[in-house]
Amino acid sequence: MLFLTIAVCALLFTLFKSLKAKRAANVSHAEVLSDPARASQFGLVPNQGLVLGRTTVDDDARIALSAVRDGSWREAAAYIDAAGTDWDERWSRTELFVGPASRDDSWLNAWRMEQPDNSDAAALHVDALVHAGWAIRGSGYANSVTDEMRDGFVRKLEQATEAAAEAVRLAPAADPSPYLAQLALARGNNWSNDQFREFWAEVVKRTPLNRDAHWQAMQYWCRKWHGSDDLMHAFVDGAIAAAPAGSLLSTLKLDAHSEQDGKAETRNTAELRAAVDTVLADIAAARPDHPELPGARGRVVGFLAGQGRHAEALAQFQALGPVIPAPFLGEPDEFVELRARTVVALSR
Repeated sequence: MLFLTIAVCALLFTLFKSLKAKRAANVSHAEVLSDPARASQFGLVPNQGLVLGRTTVDDDARIALSAVRDGSWREAAAYIDAAGTDWDERWSRTELFVGPASRDDSWLNAWRMEQPDNSDAAALHVDALVHAGWAIRGSGYANSVTDEMRDGFVRKLEQATEAAAEAVRLAPAADPSPYLAQLALARGNNWSNDQFREFWAEVVKRTPLNRDAHWQAMQYWCRKWHGSDDLMHAFVDGAIAAAPAGSLLSTLKLDAHSEQDGKAETRNTAELRAAVDTVLADIAAARPDHPELPGARGRVVGFLAGQGRHAEALAQFQALGPVIPAPFLGEPDEFVELRARTVVALSR
């Protein structure tokens, strides 16, 4: 009887510790860094000083976006054209207008009517149709898509396919825009692996280090679309191996692991630690004004925290300054909480 009593007490104590640990894990620490003095001790900006995305606002972009909401396309055309032959920047500017165009394309139609040979408008038209199609379908698996959603999706992609041929014809030979606009089209139109490989060669010929393009390609090669875990990782590993130090394409490996395993950030395997080390080396080699640098820091901090590498995570938070980077733009509270948990872990 005494043995049984001791065993029961030990079991209850273990359960109590487990429940206490779970409760502690669920407690929010966000307010820890609301105190400027406390934040300063760790070289961090207090919560109230954080901003979404870039630290500076592009006034020309804001003016152009406001203009298209009012139905005027000329400001958008001028803003995109100002990028000149910096093709990645040109596409980045074009993508700013995809959302407005996919919701209301009247201003884009007016632009195309007045300048039918404008390659920027043609590429934007393709991208807007693709985005509109995916908005109808949603991001769920095929069994969650209704017949009505599927019909609307197919209709938009058929229009985008037709528009893409014209966009390619109008674009300068070096301009990747009409090709970048088609990457999400490849998944929806069920391109064969050989067809996609041939198309991908045209993309990287024009923009070999475009991260968004590589992410779209990674999605094509993943298990839920037209590949497998092995094919996805083979694509990512090949892209990283071919890229120069500081390209920041190494973050694709973290994306691939997360695609394969939704809990990858919490794993502490030798393979994941090596992937994180590669990203940290890539970050160290990147030029300070690399447009993907904040996003790379944002992608690696969750893995660092999951591996208990809190001091290294803190260094990335410090380097970000006031910026809440791209991976957290839709969930800024998660970024605030992750920063705070890092500080709490280092304070123990």
